[in-house]
Amino acid sequence: MNAGEWQKQELSDAFLGAVYAYMDYEKTTHLLKTKDGKQIYYAEIHIVSAIHDHEGIHVSGLADLLGVTIGAVSQILMKLEKKGLIKKERDARNQSRFLLKLTPDGEITHLNHLKFHEEFDELFCSALDEGSVEQVRFLKQFFSRIEHKLQEVTKK
Repeated sequence: MNAGEWQKQELSDAFLGAVYAYMDYEKTTHLLKTKDGKQIYYAEIHIVSAIHDHEGIHVSGLADLLGVTIGAVSQILMKLEKKGLIKKERDARNQSRFLLKLTPDGEITHLNHLKFHEEFDELFCSALDEGSVEQVRFLKQFFSRIEHKLQEVTKK
């Protein structure tokens, strides 16, 4: 392994270290837990936010909005209902359809999710304070390329 390959391997290890540290941070923060301490997962919190932003949306509308199947949304909605974060109300105009709303605990969860992003953004930005504009621009492009490559691999 030449020096350039060795440095790239070190960078890969550092990036994975940061990803794992982020995953631990996400698991341990109180901001992504219910009031009784149950973990709220990535897909769940984003459905909570989508319902907040589109209160009264129905299940198939939510699935369309998120680009996933009705079955996938339904499974997550059952978990969110058990956690007391959402409620389903029968649509008065179409009795076979349910409209989705957040419970008061769901509203708190949504606000905590926003606070989580605020705190993480602060932490992330403080780590970039010593970087030059060019370095930050490079990192942005690098993260975009990594995201794109990972999406390509997962779509196969």
